[in-house]
Formats: sequence, structure tokens, C-alpha cells
Amino acid sequence: MRNITFVLLGVLMSTCLNAQQRLSLCFDRGFWFPFAFTEDYKPSGMYVDMIRDAMDRLDSKVALRPMDWKKCLKRVQRGRIDGVLGISYKPARAEKFDYPADAATSKNSPNRLTNVEYVIVNYSGSGYVFNKKNIGKLPQPVRVPRGYSIASDLRKEGVTVDDRLYKSDQGTLINLIARKKGSAVLLRNIAEYYFKHPFFKGKFKIQKIPYKSKAYFVAFSKKSKLTMENKKEIWKAIKAIREDRELMESYLVKYQAIEEGEDEGESY
Repeated sequence: MRNITFVLLGVLMSTCLNAQQRLSLCFDRGFWFPFAFTEDYKPSGMYVDMIRDAMDRLDSKVALRPMDWKKCLKRVQRGRIDGVLGISYKPARAEKFDYPADAATSKNSPNRLTNVEYVIVNYSGSGYVFNKKNIGKLPQPVRVPRGYSIASDLRKEGVTVDDRLYKSDQGTLINLIARKKGSAVLLRNIAEYYFKHPFFKGKFKIQKIPYKSKAYFVAFSKKSKLTMENKKEIWKAIKAIREDRELMESYLVKYQAIEEGEDEGESY
């Protein structure tokens, strides 16, 4: 009987996170407002709040590291960091990272962080009007930050993509404005944020029809010391956070207030 008790205790300890087990995640250091960015050199954003609150509910903590996107993916792949905060699903990525079981088949996985929309952006003087039928006629060059999965989606539809030079969405917009031609593909929230900023205002237009909606997740290294049960426990906690409407609304209000403050010139 005593041996059975010890076995059961060992199983419970192996499947539960504990207060001493700090989760480590990296995220793209580019300005991914309102999802993940740095403010006063500290991680901030809706995804940051979500994972911190999820880990609090598990009586554990999370260490967050903003870094170059490709560097982040490589470190997670090697097991030096437990996982990635804010990553979409790709079959090639699933060979290296663990995703929720339905990430490949469900656009609205209950274990996702959120869904986000990608939009086409063109120079303000462009006469191009996007629709799903003329995706192959996007004004060139079509700019996407390097390492972003949206580039693969565009290439599958026959679009030539320039993703070699740009480290951030801001970089794609600056190049678009400087050259006064072509396109950029970025998150709607980020496009709308920069659209209001004095430096960019009136210099580009956002196409009304979205290009694509994608789900974003926390994905874990297959080489992490976390067990699969640990990972499922974290995804379950994220699900509970996302389904807490009052809490999610508080995040939205928080970052809307930041955006409105910046519109008034309080900060950049």
C-alpha cells in the first residue's frame, strides 16, 4: 500500500508545475502592438499579460525574453528556452515545437492566445484595390519581416515576397514610404497603430478586405524539460484566461488607453 502511495505521488509531481519551476519564453522583439512589445525595456502587451496571469493561476512564474525572431526560434528549437509566445502554426514548425493537438485543424483552437488579421498595405498614391481574386497582382515588392510565416502563405498563392531585409513591420512600412511603391503585409492592429502616428499619417493606405486571419499560440520546445502534461496544463490555463471575458476586456481597455495616449503625443 505504501509503495502504491509513493508511485501516485510521483505521478502527481511529474504532471504539475510547481512554484520553483519557472517557465522561459521568448517573443519577437519587433513592435507587435498590442500583443507583445517592450515598454521602458520591459515586456508588455496582451499576450504578456495573458501568460503571466495563466502562470499565476498555476502558482508559477514566467521569464520573458524579447529577441530577434529567428534567434528566438533557434533557441527554443535547441531547448535553451522552453517555448515561444505568439507563434502561428506551420507543419515545418510542428516538427520542432509542440502545439496544442488541434492547432493544425482548427482556426479557432480553444488553446490559442487569440486570432489576428493580416492586411495589405500600399503607398497612399497607389490605385490598387485588393480582393481575394487578385492576390497575384499585389504591387511589387511585397514586403514581410524575415522569418514570418505569412510569407510562406503568400508564396503558396504565387506571390513573390521580399522578406530578406526587414526585421520588423515598422521596417517594411518605412521602406514602402521611402520607395513609394509596392506593398507590405502586416497585422491589422499594427497597421492601424502606425496609420495614426504623425510620421506615417497619410503616407499609406490599409486595404479594407483582410488577407488572412491566423491563430497564435504558445508553442513549446520538444527538448524542453517540461513534460507534455505540463504543456497541456499551461494551454488549459491560457484557455481559461481567454474565456474570461471580463479579464480580456480589461486588457483591451488597458492597451487602448496606451494607444490613445500616444495619439496625443505623449510617447512613441
